[in-house]
Amino acid sequence: MDDFALLGLLTLAIAIGFFLGRRSQREQKNGFTPDKNYYQGLNYLLNEEPDKAVEEFVASLDVNSHTLETHLALGKLMRRQGQVDRAIRIHQNLLARPVLEDKAQHQVHLELARDFMAAGLLDRAEVLLQEVIGESSELRGIAQRYLLDIFQDEREWQDAIDVANSLVQSRYIKSNPDARREILRMIAHFHCELAEAAMSSGNASAARQYLDGAASVDKGVFRVALLMAANDNAQGRYKQVIKTLSKLELQNPDWFWMCLPALQEAYQKQNGARGFELFSRHLQSHVENRDATPVIMYLVDQLIQRAGEDPARMGQAIDLLADFNRRHNSLAATNKLVELRTHAGGNSGNHDVLRLQAKVSELLELQSVFRCGHCGFTGRQLHWRCPSCKTWESMCSTERGTAA
Repeated sequence: MDDFALLGLLTLAIAIGFFLGRRSQREQKNGFTPDKNYYQGLNYLLNEEPDKAVEEFVASLDVNSHTLETHLALGKLMRRQGQVDRAIRIHQNLLARPVLEDKAQHQVHLELARDFMAAGLLDRAEVLLQEVIGESSELRGIAQRYLLDIFQDEREWQDAIDVANSLVQSRYIKSNPDARREILRMIAHFHCELAEAAMSSGNASAARQYLDGAASVDKGVFRVALLMAANDNAQGRYKQVIKTLSKLELQNPDWFWMCLPALQEAYQKQNGARGFELFSRHLQSHVENRDATPVIMYLVDQLIQRAGEDPARMGQAIDLLADFNRRHNSLAATNKLVELRTHAGGNSGNHDVLRLQAKVSELLELQSVFRCGHCGFTGRQLHWRCPSCKTWESMCSTERGTAA
């Protein structure tokens, strides 16, 4: 039994003992006998049998307005310890008592909904939260916040937008500017999720409407401009794509590398045979005064792909990497330069260099590319919503350390 759980149960035991002591004072004249369940619970606790202790403590404590918070605290403790089934039983036991007032019932419904969420029973949690939202003005904002989490987990984006819009107007959020900004950012991402779905189904018009909705809520979301560029490419508005992404490059240069496929497509379709050359010049200008390893690596890969038709492209790739490495310290770029120069010079007599280069490549592949600035989760794939802490726009590039 860990120290936190032991401390929690000891605190609850003291609280229960206090309530029982108060009751004994009132009932001394009637020959009150100390509660056997309570003392049995203490015995189980001292013997490190927390499950049995919980059962006895619950049995020893009547449910009334004075003891409700103790029952709720015990349920929360069980949920935090991962004993969700016990938390559910405690809260359902409370609801079975006819003495609870409406306010108390709403509190228990809220906690039971959280139990169901922890157990993955989202449908049952949603029903309880909707009841609290409809019946309790005091707890409505909190219940809406939990309901918003459910809709996000279920990817019900339109429902999430509706709840979030209502939440933004509530007193629960209006009094907290930071929370309000967080909800607005969420709404923008919900619109982006719907826009991506519309784009996947070929509905560019609907996608544009969702993206306009996202921009109207939070213009600072990088993802909105990125999706607008992809949608404009699909509709042949290549000049607009170049304009949008060039503006985005100035606003957020550390994340410019995410725009490169869309920007390349726009340049090539807008300018035909000259498109790749113009795109290449754009990227060379970008890396001239910036330590933008992902950008130079993307350009080098594109040049290598064209080396079969134009061998001069390989020399161009090597020269660009060499120049970049003179100005910046990048292990990935240096490793790539060694690889290209070794192969360009023939690999005879360079087996040791090749093995070393291959080992460095393996180590680079094992490195995490993104890290959540909120909880520390790491991975090689960008998630707009952290899979661990569920925070939007908290993933950072480990290459540059900038939030998405």
